[in-house]
Amino acid sequence: MNAFPTRKRPASTGRGFRSSDFNYSKPTTSRTPSNWRERLPSPRDYYAARIEKLSRPNAAGWAQGRCPFHEDHDASLSVNLTAARGAWRCFAGCGAGDLVSFHERLRGLGFVEAVRDLVGVR
Repeated sequence: MNAFPTRKRPASTGRGFRSSDFNYSKPTTSRTPSNWRERLPSPRDYYAARIEKLSRPNAAGWAQGRCPFHEDHDASLSVNLTAARGAWRCFAGCGAGDLVSFHERLRGLGFVEAVRDLVGVR
């Protein structure tokens, strides 16, 4: 008796990938531009337009406001208005991240769609 039984391979469908299966002449529309980081809006302008009752930034560049992801009566969201990536953190448990992740969550988009929306590429 064989200690290691051999497994049968699944039957081949007879169809592999052919070069005619792909159309390389069409531009890919779901890609982000190569310079998308430089094209992001400034965190100061972006967050000021989307966060209710945003305070003035402290010496480190952090400002507080009401979190748009939950019912918030006090300022539980901190955003960095001076850093290039625009970090954010909700102290009520909503999460943290950068400007792109904030836009993803706010609009319900995936990463590529959020970047394309932020840089104005359709």
